[in-house]
Amino acid sequence: MMLPPVEWVRRRNQKNLRIRVKHDAIIVSAPTHASVSEMKRFYKEKENWIKESYAGLVAKQKKTSSQNRFQQNELLYNGEWVPFVIEPNASLNDISFSNGVFSIKIDSNSADPELISWLYANFAVAELAPFFSEVAKRLGYPFGRLTFRNQKTKWGSCSGKGNINLNWRLIKCPPFVQEYIFIHELCHLKHLDHSNKFWNLVAHHMPDYLKAEKWLKLNGPIVFQSP
Repeated sequence: MMLPPVEWVRRRNQKNLRIRVKHDAIIVSAPTHASVSEMKRFYKEKENWIKESYAGLVAKQKKTSSQNRFQQNELLYNGEWVPFVIEPNASLNDISFSNGVFSIKIDSNSADPELISWLYANFAVAELAPFFSEVAKRLGYPFGRLTFRNQKTKWGSCSGKGNINLNWRLIKCPPFVQEYIFIHELCHLKHLDHSNKFWNLVAHHMPDYLKAEKWLKLNGPIVFQSP
């Protein structure tokens, strides 16, 4: 199995040699005083572990890809796979949902997954934004600006100014999971950390939040896939 390219990185605040295995790179990081030869020797020592770790990543990625039903003309919506139909050569690009089916209009002959992902993201924002505002109002937590982003590893974030970012891909999660992420970020308005006080507040608003955490752990990889 061919490994991805190696990146050699020195970091000022790092004390020890480390290796991080990613899908597209093997990152060898070290303190600023470490020599290239030290870093290469460390890589050589860990080469078997690196190969095993990368093979595990590839296997996991294949398993996740096999669960994606986009090629079967289905989109993951509110925790369920639902069918979509393509209407080519339309006058505009658009997406709508009715009677359990997505209708996707495109102004060309072929369905570009990136275009479908972009349309789905716009659809998600239109659905998630009012749901989030409803939850925030119910909790009595006023917030600043609400932004939706296209992120690969984060569900959301809250800034010290009270601005909240959410991942549009939450539209793929069941509503109770969406609500958990909303509550999680809103609770950061009170506690901008993950202290016991923060988690107690989350549990106060959603006693069974661990059920949502479990769903995200099991299904997160497929949710983060496009579209």
